[in-house]
Amino acid sequence: MRTVVSLYIQPLLLCLALFFSPFSFSQTPVMTIAYADYEPYSFTEDGQVKGIEVDVLTEALGRRMQIPLRHSVLPWKRVQAYVKSGEIDAYVAVATPERLSYANASEEAVTFGSIAVFMNAADPRLEDSETLSLENLTPYKIGVVAGSGWAKRNLNRHSVQPAYSTSSMAEMLRLKRIDMIVENPYIFNYHLKRFANDDFSVREIPLAGQQLALLLLISKSSAFTEILPAFDETLRAMQQDGTLDRIHSNYR
Repeated sequence: MRTVVSLYIQPLLLCLALFFSPFSFSQTPVMTIAYADYEPYSFTEDGQVKGIEVDVLTEALGRRMQIPLRHSVLPWKRVQAYVKSGEIDAYVAVATPERLSYANASEEAVTFGSIAVFMNAADPRLEDSETLSLENLTPYKIGVVAGSGWAKRNLNRHSVQPAYSTSSMAEMLRLKRIDMIVENPYIFNYHLKRFANDDFSVREIPLAGQQLALLLLISKSSAFTEILPAFDETLRAMQQDGTLDRIHSNYR
């Protein structure tokens, strides 16, 4: 009798053990998002991933939509390759046709990018200009960050002086080794606070036609492809309640 009973009890105990095991429950999937090292949009500080894009997505996806997130900063080419292969769920970028071949894009922008010209405030040239075109920059020696894809595409007929950092570009401008800097205003103004000098100030002139919407791009093989309508609605709410403006103001 004991043998017969044990034949029934042992499988039952095994089933109960599996049922109450923590490994038997399906856990909420974590959405992985990767970024380039592109301060202040995204960067690492004291081992933490920070920046405008990170803060916007943490608020929208993490706090308001209750999606667990994992952020990482990687080389930009690797970020795109990982999202294309599905190893990482998403990144933030301009929605080009090539990227849309493997990812779905949000309608609302996570943030915006633009390009402006920065000149020494004491330089009288172009001081009456409200906006500039690429053609207007032809006579000048322009400082750009080495490896800039935008500069490679748009300034290939201009006199360009590469620099390895925003700080070194500003120093070149202060010493009049270049005539101007062409850079994203958020990035330049963020860095400018670090090397502010009483005898050096700059004037910013917008560059026409260089406003870029940076969207959330989710890999088509990701488990999170269906969240984009809710994400767009969340971003619209964040715009209306002033959250997006507050996030951006933290990096000015």
